[in-house]
Amino acid sequence: MSFLFRKMARLVLVNAGKNYEYGVHEPLHLLVLAAYAKMHGHEVAIADQIAGEDVFKKIKESNPDFVGITGTTAVISEAYEIADWCKNAGFKTILGGVHVSVMPEEALKHADYVVKGEGEDALIKIISGDAKKGIVVGRCIKNLDKLPKINRDLINVKYYQKGKDRTPGTHLHFVPPNTRLSSILATRGCPFNCIFCHNSWRGLPVRMNSAKHIIEEMKELKEKYGTEAIFFMDDDFLFSKSRVLEFCELYKKEKLDIIWGCQARVTSVDKDILAELKSANCKQITFGLESGSQRILSMLKNNLTTIDQNKNAIKLVKESGIMACGSFMIGNPGETEQEIEDTKKFILENNLDGFGVSITTPFPGTKLWEICKEKGIIPYTIDWSSFNLSKLTFALSDVPQEKMEKIYNKFLNLVLEKNPGMTPKNVLKVALRHPKKAMDRIIKNPKSIPILLKRIFNSQN
Repeated sequence: MSFLFRKMARLVLVNAGKNYEYGVHEPLHLLVLAAYAKMHGHEVAIADQIAGEDVFKKIKESNPDFVGITGTTAVISEAYEIADWCKNAGFKTILGGVHVSVMPEEALKHADYVVKGEGEDALIKIISGDAKKGIVVGRCIKNLDKLPKINRDLINVKYYQKGKDRTPGTHLHFVPPNTRLSSILATRGCPFNCIFCHNSWRGLPVRMNSAKHIIEEMKELKEKYGTEAIFFMDDDFLFSKSRVLEFCELYKKEKLDIIWGCQARVTSVDKDILAELKSANCKQITFGLESGSQRILSMLKNNLTTIDQNKNAIKLVKESGIMACGSFMIGNPGETEQEIEDTKKFILENNLDGFGVSITTPFPGTKLWEICKEKGIIPYTIDWSSFNLSKLTFALSDVPQEKMEKIYNKFLNLVLEKNPGMTPKNVLKVALRHPKKAMDRIIKNPKSIPILLKRIFNSQN
């Protein structure tokens, strides 16, 4: 039966989480779901807890037929809290996202429906009355260009446009202060199966929006919202060379005048591609460099990347005039102090324009999670909020926990000292907005104070 003859459902989609650091980029996944539901004749609103909205109040006022809630592993407890409240209030409740796709039985304790996999078609089945309560498996969307255009008016656009100013230490090193920022996700899937990534269990093919589709979205962001900078959320925006070249050609033809950055694998760059990217206003490329130890890098990347490839990619990007940035992980399985020191040495020797360091976290469903299972180190009760890339979850490396925390704090100080966005002024702004969190960090890491004082002194001379 056509959706035209079905009863329209009222739906509220919820972006769960209370930590401001998760609010750098828009909830693009929810915007796509909202557009898809509207295309099928349903009424949709978004309640955005991460952006500071009172989701309980909005749900009450909207009085929806269904509430759909998503949350990453780090905020899934908050998603469950909202779901429990919704069920108790009599709303039909749906949970979706990466975490519940891996842990559907856990999620079912809190919701009437749990979506496993991609959410678009599963959501429509549920709110149209074509799915029984329980686990609903989503279908893979093959042609991303056929998805309806998202409506960013459903969220607080201005809040997300200030994402860099609100979190200056984030990965957006190319974005100047007071620049209106937006994000785009133009690819689904990744073929490389790194052991720490959720793509390793999804097993879905890589699907991409066309270059023309991307340019149209950029034009709308510029014309409707005054966007000045864009970050592409794709795991590897440069995966398809032909799409990249067409994108650069169309960008220059449209004279968009938007600066942008992206993520990519080191094997996706060469001099010719970089010259095109530079001419199309690309300002930053971020690589998952992970480690300065070849043994650790080979383990994490399934022997697909070498230290020399990482070094060469950084060199090529910097020579092209684009910022070369990287992300690193410490606390990997069997990692020694010397191998962690190799990572620090790699960062210092390769003169990156920006970098971030996280503690290796075994997210459910990944190969790292399976390693933890084999070791028997997953506890019966888990604090999912600790899965935030800055806390030790399970002991994976050969370094004792207390020492690992000290090493991690030293890396944070290195980030504070070297990253361009971590100026004393920017850090002070964030501290004034979030004094409790700032005080907690100082107590845990008092050596950050002299580093800040040194930067203040140097900036005045």
